Amino acid sequence: MADNVSIRNAAGLTFNAATDELSDTSQSSKVTLLAGDGSPTPIDPRRLTGLPGSEYEKVAASQTGQVLGATGATGDLINGILVIPSSTSPGAITLLDGAVSIPVFTGGTTSVSNLVPFLIPLGLRSVSGAWSLTTGANVSCVAIGDFT
Repeated sequence: MADNVSIRNAAGLTFNAATDELSDTSQSSKVTLLAGDGSPTPIDPRRLTGLPGSEYEKVAASQTGQVLGATGATGDLINGILVIPSSTSPGAITLLDGAVSIPVFTGGTTSVSNLVPFLIPLGLRSVSGAWSLTTGANVSCVAIGDFT
C-alpha cells in the first residue's frame, strides 16, 4: 500500500512530493508526517542579528589582497562571495587564507554569458590568518561572513 503526496505548482502541473510505503517485514511507515497544518512559521527579524556570517565587505575591481574585516584573524568565517561582473570577460577572483591562495573564480574571455551577479558558497573558517580577496579587472564582489 502506498500513500502519495503530490503538490501542484502555479502553472497547474502536479509533481510527487513524497511516497509513503510500508516495508514488507516491519510494516512501519518510511515517511513520518510532522504535526501542524503545513503553514510556514514566521521568523522574527529581531532574532537575525548577531548570527555568524552576518557581516559583509565590498571589494572593488582590480584590488590586491584586500583584508576582510578591520584587521582579520585566524578563525574568521567566510560564508560566500557574491561575484558582480561588469563585462562578459571579467578577471579572476582569488581568496587568500593568510598566505594560502585559493582561486575561486578564474574569469577570462567570455567566462560569463551575462552580467547577473552570482554567489560562490564557501562556509570556511580561516586557519592561516586574515581572509583577503584579490579581484581582477571588470569584476567586483561582496564577501559575506564574520570578520575580525
